[in-house]
Amino acid sequence: MKDLGLWLILGAALLAIAGGLIGFGERPPEPAPAFSLVSLDGEVVSLSDYRGQIVLLDFWASWCKPCRTTFPAVHALAEEYADRGVVLLVVSLDASEEDSRDHLLAEGFPTDNVLWGSLEEARAVRNLYGVVGIPHTFVIDRDGLIRFDGYPRNLTGADVEPWL
Repeated sequence: MKDLGLWLILGAALLAIAGGLIGFGERPPEPAPAFSLVSLDGEVVSLSDYRGQIVLLDFWASWCKPCRTTFPAVHALAEEYADRGVVLLVVSLDASEEDSRDHLLAEGFPTDNVLWGSLEEARAVRNLYGVVGIPHTFVIDRDGLIRFDGYPRNLTGADVEPWL
């Protein structure tokens, strides 16, 4: 009987893996939750301002080593497709606005697309999107539907191109 239980667990695990490989269990696209935050440049930015464009929404912090590793690639991907309607919005989860700004400027990145408002407000948006760990990136299509939800290292042009 013990062996049967083990086989059932292994079978369920294999089915779950196979389901992921062949498309079982894929979630239908969900609407991206609406939010507004103040950018590091002092402008109020709302996700709805970008309806009709493809948004790469990246949750990030300067103290996060993996974030510092993946951010240049996410930024480059947004730049590569900028002329086709792709924009990058970054929600900073730094403790202070200055921490984000200082790091980004030192690395040569713009700050106008980096949203913070306050740590409490940035955390509220993080919670709205169900982000548990960072870095975490979403691709939101022109109709406001989430088409990618995951680790930014797994994000490629192939994940963006279908929505161009």
